[in-house]
Amino acid sequence: MIARYPNAFASSTTQIALHRVGTSWEWYVTRGAGFAAAGLLVLLMISGIGQVTGWTYRFFEPVKAWLVHKALAIALCVAIAVHGLFLLFDHFVSFNIFQVLVPFDSHYTNGTKLLGIGLGSLAVTLGILAMYGVATIVLSSLGWIDSKKTTWRWLHYLSYFVMLFVFIHALYVGSDLKYGTFRTAWIFLIFVVLIAVISRLLRAGTLHRKKVSPESSE
Repeated sequence: MIARYPNAFASSTTQIALHRVGTSWEWYVTRGAGFAAAGLLVLLMISGIGQVTGWTYRFFEPVKAWLVHKALAIALCVAIAVHGLFLLFDHFVSFNIFQVLVPFDSHYTNGTKLLGIGLGSLAVTLGILAMYGVATIVLSSLGWIDSKKTTWRWLHYLSYFVMLFVFIHALYVGSDLKYGTFRTAWIFLIFVVLIAVISRLLRAGTLHRKKVSPESSE
């Protein structure tokens, strides 16, 4: 039937898609911003770790690498803001301003469970904490990277917790990550970040390893 009337089928599919977008476009903006934020966070983590290990400098000069890292951070903040803002207008999932900004105020979940336990409230809370973590890291980087380097460096370590929080948040809140290709791709990306983190730790170990001179070994 479809083969005999391909144009009618295509027209019907287009109409259905347009109807869905027209009636719940806020939800599509929210999920699109969520995908964008997740991707930008992964790129931000890899580019930042790459600057420590030197891997990034194979592709960018130091100044350009920093500018790219800064641009990714600002784009991440915009994506997070859009993701949270459009939840307030979404008719598919009902959120109010307190549920967007206050931890443990929302109990929304995508239905996914860990060992039979639903993590909806915790997962939403981790997303909120990650949002505040990103804001802290970016603002401190813009204001303190030159004047308060030690404080900035310690605050920057929050990025590892942010990545963990976002990973759990996406798995147990994201409507597209309940199962299938998107869930598999997200887990794969986290493994990529994990490999980068391990290389970062190895690099830190080589930097702190003391060299033993022949004289001192005698």
